[in-house]
Amino acid sequence: MEKTARTQQLDYPELGTHVPTGQPVLGNNPALLDSVKVRLSVVVGQAETTLGELMGLKEAAVLKIDRHVEQPVDVMINGEVVARGQLVAVDDNFGIRITEVASFKA
Repeated sequence: MEKTARTQQLDYPELGTHVPTGQPVLGNNPALLDSVKVRLSVVVGQAETTLGELMGLKEAAVLKIDRHVEQPVDVMINGEVVARGQLVAVDDNFGIRITEVASFKA
């Protein structure tokens, strides 16, 4: 036997130009976010090509990207640039030396 779902209209008052009062959600404790994990990406540059050209690539082929050697790389969180920097070597890995931090609008 199939049950029929009950629905009802909900009426919400208009918020208008309400000015929030009280304490901020995080209060004065931004450390609450210290353990939140995010995915950080570093974008060196981009290249536009065709699938045919990609299929024809062989070992030692070189793809030219749209960034000059001197230009900084983008440091991104969730697709948004949060900083820029220079690629550096850290032991046997790449690293980023931050040279510019994005300014955020409140």
